[in-house]
Amino acid sequence: MKTKAAIARVRSTAPALVVDGHSVIFAWKELRELHARSPGQARGLLAGRLQQIHDAGAWSVILVFDGRFGSRRDRIESSSDDMVIAYSGPDCTADSMIEAFIAQRKDREQVTVVTADQAERRSVEAMGGWCSSPEWLASELAQLQGNLGETLSRVHRKAQW
Repeated sequence: MKTKAAIARVRSTAPALVVDGHSVIFAWKELRELHARSPGQARGLLAGRLQQIHDAGAWSVILVFDGRFGSRRDRIESSSDDMVIAYSGPDCTADSMIEAFIAQRKDREQVTVVTADQAERRSVEAMGGWCSSPEWLASELAQLQGNLGETLSRVHRKAQW
């Protein structure tokens, strides 16, 4: 079992996965349809799915939304063990928050932004970050679910209840 300090060391070395929340929501049919009925539920469902990737430890996940809600943060900081969810304030966009986050990083090659926005992709890549599509993210989530299912099956087969 990993100690909290060991988990923090792994998390601090994990690459950052920055997700443009509304871009992903509108790229995925299921979330787009849910968003039409209940935007908050769509955001919550996306956050829940991303929490699984974050908890698996391979990525430090940062979810950014355009929003009228404003952010409690002046900028995005990913030093916490917790997944970060940030809303842009009235005077900026999720894209500008993402770009500011990348600009302040020395290890920009360790940042991958998930977005369907081609202009944002060009900006991120020009700054030295990487980009992936919402479809890639969906496949990563499916693979993670498959791996979890296989692990649980092995545990259940070995368990002697």
